[in-house]
Amino acid sequence: MNFAEKLKELRKQKSISQEQLAEKIFVSRQAITKWESGNGLPDIENLIAISSLFNESLDSLLSEEKSLISKHEFLYESRTEYDLDRQKKIDFHIGTAHEVIIERTKDEKIQIVAASNKLSFLAQQVKVKITEHDKRMDVVVKHSTDLSDISALENLFILIRIPEKFVADAELSSELENLKIRDITFDTIEFSGKAKNISITNAKGVVSLDTNSNLLVAANRAKGKIEINQWHAVSKINFAENTNFYLKNTGRFTRFVDSNSKIICGKNKNDAPDTETDLIVELGGWKSEVQIVKAD
Repeated sequence: MNFAEKLKELRKQKSISQEQLAEKIFVSRQAITKWESGNGLPDIENLIAISSLFNESLDSLLSEEKSLISKHEFLYESRTEYDLDRQKKIDFHIGTAHEVIIERTKDEKIQIVAASNKLSFLAQQVKVKITEHDKRMDVVVKHSTDLSDISALENLFILIRIPEKFVADAELSSELENLKIRDITFDTIEFSGKAKNISITNAKGVVSLDTNSNLLVAANRAKGKIEINQWHAVSKINFAENTNFYLKNTGRFTRFVDSNSKIICGKNKNDAPDTETDLIVELGGWKSEVQIVKAD
C-alpha cells in the first residue's frame, strides 16, 4: 500500500473529511487531494504532523516509497545467479533485511540481488551461499561481522527472482520490515520470522505466514490462499476493490473483525465457500485477531 492509499485509509478510519484533515495539520484541502491521488508527497513537517495525528510511524507511512519496487535506483548492488534445470523446493535464509521481494523471471537462472543506497561495501558485507540437493536448494544470505542487524534492517534490500517454469515451493525465514510477493504463480510460499508489512500483488498460490508479529497484509489481484498462523497477535489485511474472498477461522480463541472492530467470524469455521472465490484467508494459531479492510 503506497502513501496515497494509506493516507486515505487512515483518514476514513478516523471518519474525518479531507477538509477536517487539512484543518488539523494546517494545509489546504487541495493538498490533501493531491496527496491522496498520488500526485505528490508531503514535506517532512507535514509528514511528521500526519504521523503524530494518526499515531503511525514515518517508516510505516512511507514503506512503499522506500520499496525496491518503487522508482529507486540503488547506488550499490551485488548480484548472484545460479542455473536451474528443474523444479526444486527452495529454502531461503535471509537473516535481517529491510525488504525482501519475491518475483518471477523468464530467465533460467535464480537471481539474488542485494541492494542499498548506504552500504557502500555491500559486496563484501553481504554474501550469498547456494547449496543444491536432489530435490531441494538452500539459499543463505549471510552478513559480515561489521554489518549490524540494525543497519541491515534499515538499509538492506533483497530481490529474489525465480525462473518462471521452475517455481514450486519456497520457504523464507527472515527478520524484516517488508515482504513483497509479486507477479508470480507458485504452489506454496511459507514465511517464518518477523515482519511488519506483507504485500501480495498479482500472485497466485498459497502464502503461509507463521509469525507472532503484528502484520499489515495487502492483497491486490491475489488468488489462492493466505494462511495466517499467529499467537497473541493483532493484524490487519487490506483487500483491493472487487476482491472475492472467504474467511476461514481454524485457530483457538482467534477471530476476524471488520473495519469497525466488530466480530465477523469468531467461531471455528471449517466449511468450504459456497461459491467460487478468488482468495481464502485462513486464521490459525491462538488468541489472535485479524481485521478485514475492504478498499472503497
